[in-house]
Amino acid sequence: MDGLKELHRRFERLADGSLLEQWVALDDFYREYATMVFRVEAELFIPAGGRPETIDSSNWQHYLLPDGTPSAPVIIEGANSFITPEARTELQRKGVILMRDASANKCGVISSSYEIIANLLLSEREFLQHKERYVGDVLKILEKRAADEARLILRRYHECEGTLSYTELSDQISQNINSFYHRLFRFFSQRSELCLQQPFKKALLRHLPALLREEPQFRKRISRLPAKYKAAILAAEIGASLVYSGNRDLDFEEMVRRHLARMDRTGAL
Repeated sequence: MDGLKELHRRFERLADGSLLEQWVALDDFYREYATMVFRVEAELFIPAGGRPETIDSSNWQHYLLPDGTPSAPVIIEGANSFITPEARTELQRKGVILMRDASANKCGVISSSYEIIANLLLSEREFLQHKERYVGDVLKILEKRAADEARLILRRYHECEGTLSYTELSDQISQNINSFYHRLFRFFSQRSELCLQQPFKKALLRHLPALLREEPQFRKRISRLPAKYKAAILAAEIGASLVYSGNRDLDFEEMVRRHLARMDRTGAL
């Protein structure tokens, strides 16, 4: 016996408009799929699924048209690890604007945090009753976060005049945010009493969906959040806002000025 074989249904549109149906083995399917997505000319390519490392160092050239230009000038990685780091580098050298998964798919991680918050502050009945509004609130937050990320990457790319790639800038931004997050999380974990004091409480509320922030019955439940969740919310909100809204040169200048002012007040030479 040959044993079980995984087959995929394949349709091909013929010249007369009819469809040819075939069943192909798994290996044949992957062999065809390996180059199929690269041959389609488009303004924008969004891989939002598929196998990890589909585009790698051995096949990225298939993404180019015969004249050497990209089949799509912009790639937004909706799927994690769809393109390997080596392939990202080569594609960007060919002029592709590439927003890597760490930036393009960041909203998936963020939305998971709002699922946890809903579970902590709303009963199942309340969530189902207000689900449409809650989801709408979260989507608005995700749209803003995505826009903040994209704007910052493009701004920094313009500032560095292309000396760093889009993916290098994405890594840099992630490192900036993570650095702030870990430091802030430790601070608020050690000083948990500050979380519900101003101006920190205002920042905490700003992070939450409008339903929880604006409805008194839910707003008063914020104090119920475990201390580590309050610390995590504040670390995420403050850390991200520092990176997205800041100008690094002006921020550094202001930090130096504040430091010198403190030294003047203490009489340090």
